[in-house]
Amino acid sequence: MKVLTLRAYVLTLLRAIINTAMKYLDIYKLLDKSNCRECGFPTCTAFVHAVINGNKKIGECTHLDRETAANLEKKIVVRDIEKEHEAALGPLKKEISMVDFGAVAERLGATLSGDRLCVKCLGKDFFVDRNGNIESLIHVHLWVTVPLLKYIITGGGAGLTGTWVSFDELKNGITMSNFFVRRCVEPLRQMADSHTDIFFDLLDIFGGKPVEGFSADRARVIYPLPRLPVIFLYWSAEEHFASNLKVLFDSSADTYLDFEAVFILTRGLVEMLKKIIANHEKVLPNLLAM
Repeated sequence: MKVLTLRAYVLTLLRAIINTAMKYLDIYKLLDKSNCRECGFPTCTAFVHAVINGNKKIGECTHLDRETAANLEKKIVVRDIEKEHEAALGPLKKEISMVDFGAVAERLGATLSGDRLCVKCLGKDFFVDRNGNIESLIHVHLWVTVPLLKYIITGGGAGLTGTWVSFDELKNGITMSNFFVRRCVEPLRQMADSHTDIFFDLLDIFGGKPVEGFSADRARVIYPLPRLPVIFLYWSAEEHFASNLKVLFDSSADTYLDFEAVFILTRGLVEMLKKIIANHEKVLPNLLAM
């Protein structure tokens, strides 16, 4: 039942992505595809994604006549990402109500705070009550909410192994391997390429620590959840070689989270990092459209 609950959530996200892609194509085919940048985005692709996500109005394309833009504006359905997540959270919140916080706290690396469970996410305290409500002094990122609830529902695993594996080596991870690379690894590599120092400084701000034993130019381990460390390995581009980035997990990761939740958590890190970089640098609108 628990697996089906999370799988239903992932399917909801995938359906939203597919539906968004259909709306995207409907809009994109009406543009001149000149990538003129007059809208403030480097490509027409990035502009359309911004329109769908509610960050731009279609009329801001200077190559569309006013009548066409006005008609499109009436038809475009902007994604309500918050509602999509909230609708999918209901089943998980019901399961949380049946969890004995006292019994699972130690296995999860969490602590009890009154009748709430305190779990550190990226070094910050997140408090979860028995109704599945989450509070923190920092913004409760939507992409972190589901993995955090699922982490508690699983009740923990046998502990870390110290053996590092790729996403496709996790149980059933191979079924989403290509999607994981496209939606997680590739945007992380792009951020590391374009803003190397800022990228790794951000990881350090969120509790990242250098790790030894890898041949990478830079290596950091962070803890999105207490028993779910993630390693980022980065090789910068050289004369005859492109840059490379790998994301590794402790081999015990799939005993704390299903592979779908591991994907959601990693994608959440992508969303968080790229928005922080974009908000401060104002030079990565193409990343925001990925």
